[in-house]
Amino acid sequence: MGASNSRDIDTSITSEGGERVRIKYAVAYVQGSPVITEDDHAAPPDGDHTMEDGDHTMEDAHAIVPDLDDTTSFFGVYDGHGGHEVALLCAKLFHIELKHHPNYQNDLVIAIRSVFSRMDELLQQSNEWREFVDPTAKGNFLQRVICPIANPWYRKRETPYMPPQNTGSSASVVVIRGNWVIVGNVGDSHCVASRNRQAIQLSTDHKPRHPYERVRIESAGGNIDIDQQVVKEAGQRGMFATSRAIGDFEFKQNKTLPPEEQIVICNPDIHDMEITNDVEFLVIASQGIWESMTCQGVVDYVHEELEHVTNPRVVCERLVRYAQAVTDLDLTAILIQFKHEAPAPAPAPVPAPAAEESEEASDGQEIKPAASNEQQQPFAPNG
Repeated sequence: MGASNSRDIDTSITSEGGERVRIKYAVAYVQGSPVITEDDHAAPPDGDHTMEDGDHTMEDAHAIVPDLDDTTSFFGVYDGHGGHEVALLCAKLFHIELKHHPNYQNDLVIAIRSVFSRMDELLQQSNEWREFVDPTAKGNFLQRVICPIANPWYRKRETPYMPPQNTGSSASVVVIRGNWVIVGNVGDSHCVASRNRQAIQLSTDHKPRHPYERVRIESAGGNIDIDQQVVKEAGQRGMFATSRAIGDFEFKQNKTLPPEEQIVICNPDIHDMEITNDVEFLVIASQGIWESMTCQGVVDYVHEELEHVTNPRVVCERLVRYAQAVTDLDLTAILIQFKHEAPAPAPAPVPAPAAEESEEASDGQEIKPAASNEQQQPFAPNG
């Protein structure tokens, strides 16, 4: 089923939705106010929806690829800061890199972890990634064409490439394959599942104040200011509210340390969960949603809305509108509902991740851990 556009609802909120045999999904997003930010969405060639390149003013980006292959669906929310470019690169490229990773079929955990690092590698290599994000950004026309004609001795002065210093993105990516969901995240974009109406957090909140993160930051030569933000030198104004991100190379310059030990790192925490018959839905969202509501609050709100409407797109719009009244941040939310009456595919083996856990996963969130000792029923037909 193709994407559908929002109608007769708040025109400042954009939404799309669709459906497959075993899932219904939707996304809604809106620019924050009054802060001026930039948001872009990219679309793959097969009709799946992601953010389209254009004149937008948000820093959030997202990707929805329900048919990454015959047994795999991909969803991602990328919460940019300092500009939209890194978030948009992730929205356009992360799932493509994942599908072509050598471990994609046999070990999704390794593949997902590797692609997070791959995003940083691409940003560091050259400026070509900017042309991928914006094909029209191919340099100054006057410098490349007019100057050599007017002055045959003109030579373009080459300057060393510098990767984005203060532009980056958090990320929360969700891969559904068979009866399993695998989530990888860095930063403050998160995923929560609803199981028997209880919130199950499937991501880690990477904040500088968490002891595990603080030790690494200070060991790499960074500091944390009075507002619990990352700074490179004591006395500086706070610059960075999360301790993990793609991009932000100003905080990744210690030449004596490997990438995973820098002030800010792109190493994801990875969680997985079996999709049993009591797992109702997932919500993936950017920072603005989670600053407005707790995980349990989001789950409760979605359940209340689903009692009155069946269209997940409408539920997403209402969730974003609810948070919009509380925060001035950009807002993006993806809702994935599981259709348990649908025929289940053959289960795909998913290795249990040895997740690198931060010591504090959340602040004031009403959650239960993804692992449970309760006996669960498998995600099966007519469950």
